[in-house]
Amino acid sequence: MTTGIKLKLLREKRKLSQEELAYKIGVVQATIGNWERGKSIKVDYIPKLADILEVSSTYFMEESQPIINDPITDAIVNNETGFEITIKTPNTLFDDLNKKMDFIINQFNGVL
Repeated sequence: MTTGIKLKLLREKRKLSQEELAYKIGVVQATIGNWERGKSIKVDYIPKLADILEVSSTYFMEESQPIINDPITDAIVNNETGFEITIKTPNTLFDDLNKKMDFIINQFNGVL
């Protein structure tokens, strides 16, 4: 995962706009946009980004590290009522998936 993608996903996970993050870092919004599109980030800004986005400074330099300990960002969201699974796929795959999920639910209906 590239540094720009990591930055964008972290920023969105923290519910920050590019403008808000730029203000906190001390740069203009266009700079954040450039970083997210793959332009290099000056080393001086890495500690600030890491602090605001609540990750280690080395996080942005490691290619293989998953985002926020979740390789499928926001795929499974734990909450008070259980969990939610978000699947991003072409609509054509949903028909078969829905049939399989219905089958599984019907098999366990009454067991849970």
